Amino acid sequence: MSIPTPQARTTPQFYLQSIIAFAVSTIGVTAGIAYLPVDLWMRAFLGMSVLFVITATFTLAKCVRDRQEDVLAAEQAQYYQQLPIWNGAEQQPAQRS
Repeated sequence: MSIPTPQARTTPQFYLQSIIAFAVSTIGVTAGIAYLPVDLWMRAFLGMSVLFVITATFTLAKCVRDRQEDVLAAEQAQYYQQLPIWNGAEQQPAQRS
């Protein structure tokens, strides 16, 4: 039975792309709200709504990640439960020369 090797989940390029996309979209919606021709209280409401959506998205992403890590940990636990702790063979001490 071979030991599973962990695989990288994302590449550095994908990580950078995600950061850039998040920054551009956040700046874009903030600028859009700032230049919207409405009263200040409407802009404040939209700004708070966007902030709430962003924090809820981070929370959801963390929950999804935690669930995936729980599944992986359960798979690893199942794998290690199947490994023998002791195979019944007596180990001979190494002879010194």
